[in-house]
Amino acid sequence: MRKLFLRFYLTVVICFLGAALLVGSFYKHMIERTNERYLTDIFQSTITIIEEELGDLPQSLWHDEISRLRGKLPVPVQVEALDAYVLSADNRVALASGDIILVADAGLYLHRIPKTDLMVVLGPVSYLERLDNISWPDIVALALMCLALGLPTWLWLRPFWRDLLAMIRQSRKVGTGDFSVRVSLDEASPLAPLGATFNRMAHDVEELSASRQAMIDAISHDLRTPLARLRYRLEALKAGAATPDVAAGMERDLDSIDALIEEWLTLRSLEARKLTMELLPLEILPWLSRQLDELSVAGNAIPLTNATPVKAPWLAADSYYLSRALGNLVSNARRYGGGRVEVTLAWADGQAQLIVDDDGPGIPEEARARLVKAFERLEGSRNRDSGGFGLGLAIVAMIMRGHGGDLRIDDSPLGGARLVLSWPTTLRDAAKL
Repeated sequence: MRKLFLRFYLTVVICFLGAALLVGSFYKHMIERTNERYLTDIFQSTITIIEEELGDLPQSLWHDEISRLRGKLPVPVQVEALDAYVLSADNRVALASGDIILVADAGLYLHRIPKTDLMVVLGPVSYLERLDNISWPDIVALALMCLALGLPTWLWLRPFWRDLLAMIRQSRKVGTGDFSVRVSLDEASPLAPLGATFNRMAHDVEELSASRQAMIDAISHDLRTPLARLRYRLEALKAGAATPDVAAGMERDLDSIDALIEEWLTLRSLEARKLTMELLPLEILPWLSRQLDELSVAGNAIPLTNATPVKAPWLAADSYYLSRALGNLVSNARRYGGGRVEVTLAWADGQAQLIVDDDGPGIPEEARARLVKAFERLEGSRNRDSGGFGLGLAIVAMIMRGHGGDLRIDDSPLGGARLVLSWPTTLRDAAKL
């Protein structure tokens, strides 16, 4: 605090002194010009009066007359020879021609008495000396003003330093891993914006840490189950169990582990900032028909409805990632629904919509925002016992964000869940291309 105060205080004092000297020099110059004209007029009148008084007297009496007038004039006056003072060449010429000469360093006004080798000398004038010199009262006044600046400086810096110390303490706690700390600063504090930024950062770090921990826990749990089954089947194989059944079970466990790793790697690649979607024109209906044929099970075709205003729509999309998103939604609808799955393509107001409906128990409204996060699952019918790893909807949401759109969860007319993929794209009719 002492170092900060001294730096700030010295900066204020130096700036103040610099401004005072600059302003003082400016006003001094103006006052000197004004006073010079004023004093010149006064001394011109005084010299005229003196010369008129001396004009009727012989030069032998001038000194006596000057002595008599000296007590009546506001400044000292005397008569001197023209060469009594060392003057510059310009001043000697001006003095000889009858001008009034100011000898600034001596505070004297000189004027030649016409037709003589003498001159009237007025001064020294103490006022002129005060204009050029800084007296001790001036120094004391400046010192007191500099000291007075210390009080507002201290009053301003004290709360600033207090808030800064609070932020330092809280930041040290964050550095030790306590991400729940927050900074509480008054709204009038100059550090209030910085405190708000710190709190947002701590909140984001806390959420990120909790999310990462939840992911690690979820992956550990999902890997532990197939690994435990693999160990059990390996022991059964050693004990002489039927080899085909045990081998088939081990293959299923390995497939489960492989699927989890694949989903996790997909999620990580979608989280990468460098990932960009390759949005290309796509004749969407034939493409959707091929995708749904591949996703059909046991010959049960998935109905596809075209709700767009054209019969052969062309849309812009990344076919690879849109295929992943559609596959995840259809798989979820089949896994958690009652067996009926329908897909609808729509377009309105510059937004394409790919809708997947099922006839399952649906998704509660309060859980919909949570389910688009990684490793989040529902209790009951839509839980980890039904299969899946809780990554499907998170991957779909990221794919749609890459398209500039989003994933929305609603209630389906079939009684279950409706999941809507929407993204901005132009719509063209393939029949008119």
